[in-house]
Formats: sequence, C-alpha cells, structure tokens
Amino acid sequence: MPKKNILNLSLEDLEKEIIDLNEPKFRAKQIFTSLHKKNVTSINDISAVPKVLMEKLHGHFYLPSLKSVKVTESEKFNTKKFLFEISAGKEKHFIESVLISENERDTICISTQVGCNVGCEFCATGKMGFKKNLDASEIVAQVYEVKRLTGITPTNIVYMGMGEPFLNYDNMMESLKMLANEDGLALSSKRITVSTVGFKGKISKFADDLLKEENKSIKNVKLALSLHSTDNGLRESIIPTSVKNRLPDIYKELSYFYQKTKNKITYEYIYFEGLNDTDNDVKRIEKLLKMVPSNLNIIPFHPIDFELRKPLDVFNVKKDINKLLSNKKLFDFIARLKNEKVIVNLRSSSGVDINAACGQLAVKN
Repeated sequence: MPKKNILNLSLEDLEKEIIDLNEPKFRAKQIFTSLHKKNVTSINDISAVPKVLMEKLHGHFYLPSLKSVKVTESEKFNTKKFLFEISAGKEKHFIESVLISENERDTICISTQVGCNVGCEFCATGKMGFKKNLDASEIVAQVYEVKRLTGITPTNIVYMGMGEPFLNYDNMMESLKMLANEDGLALSSKRITVSTVGFKGKISKFADDLLKEENKSIKNVKLALSLHSTDNGLRESIIPTSVKNRLPDIYKELSYFYQKTKNKITYEYIYFEGLNDTDNDVKRIEKLLKMVPSNLNIIPFHPIDFELRKPLDVFNVKKDINKLLSNKKLFDFIARLKNEKVIVNLRSSSGVDINAACGQLAVKN
C-alpha cells in the first residue's frame, strides 16, 4: 500500500488514521500540532511521539516539502517573492508566493494552482495556461515555508497568488481549515481572504459551506471579487469565464453570500485608463457598493511580459513603474468615486519591480 501524504490530512482524518494504527486518539493532535504549528520538516522531528508510533508513521506516511528555488527581494518595497518547486514523479512544477510587510501587517499571498485555467487577458499567470491543481498540503506549505525562511508569522493570508481558488474548491477549503485550526497556525479566519473572478453556484456554495458546523473555524473568511469592470462586454473580453458567469448572476450570489455570512465583500478593480474609468463606471460602482456592505480596491495595472490583445493592446507599451502611482487620471477616478460615497482604497504596487505585484506571477524572475 502506498504511503499517504501526512500533511494532507485534516485533524479528523489524522485521528482516524491513528486509531486504525491501534494508537490513542490524542496522538493525532500532537502530530497535527508538530506539522501545522511547529512546521517540522521531517517525520523524525514530530515531538512527544513514542518510538513504536514513530515507526508506524514512517511505515504509513511521508511528509512532503516545497523546495525553495529562489527568494527575490524588492529594492523599492518591503516585499519578497518566493519561487518554489513541486515534484510530482518525474514532473517538476513551479509556483510563486509573496510576502508583503507594511503598516504592521505581514501578508502572505499564496497560490492554489500551477498556472491558471481562467485566462484573464491582463494576468501573467493566466497567460501560462493551466498545469495542475495544488493539493491542500501544497497550499499550506507555502505559508509554512515562507514562515521558515523569514522567521515571520503572517498576520494575514490572501488567496490571490497563481490560480483561481474556486476552481480548486475542495483543496482550498481543506487548506483554509488547516490554517485556521487552533492546534495549527491558529490564524483567525477574519484575517484570511479568498479571491475569485466569480462562478455561478460557487459563491453561494461557499457561503453555505462556511456556515456548516464542521467549518465554524473558517466562518469569517472574507471574499474578494476580481471585478475589474462593471460593463459586461468589457469584462467578457478580458475575463473569458465571465461569458458564462455574467455580472447580474454574480451580484445575486454576492448578495446571498453577505446575507448568509455577514462577511463584508471586497471588489478588486484593476485600473485601465480610458476603459473602465468612465462616468457610467462610477455610477455603476456606486450602485453596486450600496447593495451590501463592501469596499473597492483600486489596483494600478502592472506591466507583464506578454503581448496583450484587444481591448488591452493599448497597454502593450510598458510604462515607467515609478509613474504607476502618480497617474493624475487614476487619482481623478478615485476622487469621483469618493464623491459618490464609495469606500475606495488604492492598493500599493508592492513588488512590482520584482514581478510580484497583482497579475504578475508567472514563475519568471
């Protein structure tokens, strides 16, 4: 019988495995804590386990690890990008994670897929294509490896790295519960955000699942929608999956999500000068944010090393990264939104100089 990935097991599954090994149930919590709180890198390092059980663990399980390939540090921002290698048999895959330290917050941005199967026109990850879904252990291991490499315990975690979390739904859910488990990292679910471009049926399912008794540790996970345009036609041209997941349907599910969970919603909005900053955009955004308690994060468009197609082809000319946050029209757009009482924040371009900012992750260094 092949050995099982012990880092992939929830505490409940680990308890069942330990009982099947004719060992007392409480040993599972000891093992889980060593894996997810102490972040041991070897089964031999699991603490307070008797020799007989240690032999059983070696016989039935293995503990995988991400291989750190490269750490790139920004010269302009307090941001680090981590390139990890994942080995699956003869295949090797690479993913990226980002640590952003600012305003007394240490946020780790993690990936859920190798590549992405959404194919957003503005996103370097989407241009890579899809390679594989990450399992739960590969998702949480990014947090543990960044913690190990830097000595920093995250205050916040965002599922905004490579991939679309809702297209790797089950593994995403398992990883959320691991990170919030009180016997593991014990991060409050209020400090975790999952980002999605939006899929019919998925957002409402997420709301229902967060409220299940077995998921109470993650009931306060926040939801962010990658909106980027309130115009269906423009959005469909830059986010291919939105053709079958139109905004009116997504808005209904977002309303359902808030009514069920009472968790505030964040809208992510990459600024495309001249395309999504019209007066009609301002009016639609103002109406949208009155629907449920929410806020809007404006994100400057970050250059990527891929050729953009229409209507974004006008941005193929790379702009000086030092001017990204000094665009007068961008600030005028924000001012117009604020005049309509929209709660809007300008997201910094942390890590843009090392291809670590929003939309730039593509395992290129």
